Amino acid sequence: MTETLPQARPPAGEPAGGAVPQPRPRDAYFDNAKFFTALLVVVGHVWAEFGDSRSAHAAYMVLYGFHMPVFVFISGYFSRGFMRSTDKFRNIFPSLIVPYVIFIVLYRLQLVFINDADFRLSSLFRPHFLMWFLVAMVFWRLSAPLWGHLRHPVAVSMALALVAGTWTFTADSTLSRTAGLLPFFVLGLTVEPRHVQLLRRSWARWAGLGVLLAALPVAYVWERGTVVPKINKAYVWWTMGYEDMGYSTPEGMGWRVLTVALALLLGAAFLAAIPRGQAWYTAMGTRTMYVYLLHGLVVKTFDYSGLLAKPALHTPLGMVGVTLAALALGVVLATAPVQRVTRWAVEPRARWLLKPSHGRT
Repeated sequence: MTETLPQARPPAGEPAGGAVPQPRPRDAYFDNAKFFTALLVVVGHVWAEFGDSRSAHAAYMVLYGFHMPVFVFISGYFSRGFMRSTDKFRNIFPSLIVPYVIFIVLYRLQLVFINDADFRLSSLFRPHFLMWFLVAMVFWRLSAPLWGHLRHPVAVSMALALVAGTWTFTADSTLSRTAGLLPFFVLGLTVEPRHVQLLRRSWARWAGLGVLLAALPVAYVWERGTVVPKINKAYVWWTMGYEDMGYSTPEGMGWRVLTVALALLLGAAFLAAIPRGQAWYTAMGTRTMYVYLLHGLVVKTFDYSGLLAKPALHTPLGMVGVTLAALALGVVLATAPVQRVTRWAVEPRARWLLKPSHGRT
């Protein structure tokens, strides 16, 4: 999610030997959206340790109902170049696979040295915690050219996500998430920009804020389970198949359709509420992969050390403090100094592993 926007094309009629086209100016709205989405990811991973009260759990369900679908949607939107140019696939190895190897080793070392887990070579490179996203991105981006050839790509991806809930590979949480969240990536990949522009109108902001505020009491009532059955958390985690959650195939598909519909509603409301103009945090939206990959090391350190289990934190005041700390962590990790210090891991200089480009398209 750190890519720049595609380069602008030269004006019609410009000679082939004209000036090299300059990069199109960045859109502050999308940088703002990426920044706030990254913050929600940090908050979500912290809130996962706090399910003591029904109110906290309801807020958690609202957040998890849309924050990763939005994250995936934006990733798809900024992967549109993979539909047009085969040369873009050169970026997959240095920008996804090499960082995955670096960070999966770091996360596994955490388990060994902080959580006293046994070291097993067989599990060294197995996706752990938030590392599933990089694996999913490799699959999603490799599939990008396919979706441009279909008449109804989102409908087809949704059908695949529904059927995938019945397959045995749902036993692997990474593959289950890859299949379950696929429609959001394809939607971002193929949506027309004019449709996204609808979310940037002034009336949409107030409508979006209204939907988000209304979602909290609705989720609280839903969590009580007295009006409608409580939704299985595994649906908003996208990690399990229908049978593993105790549903028949028709029931499981129905719940997945409902989960996707709610994610689209809440995700659209969130994007509509995003500020449109330049702000102090706009540039931080270009560093969201730093926030994503680095915050897990901090959160898991606190988790493994037992700090997040302190009784003082499991109170209303403690929950507020932890949330503010999570937001502060996200902001700090998106700063330029952190980028300079950790670029070797998040954006490693790995292009030396590639053959020279010959301008293939």
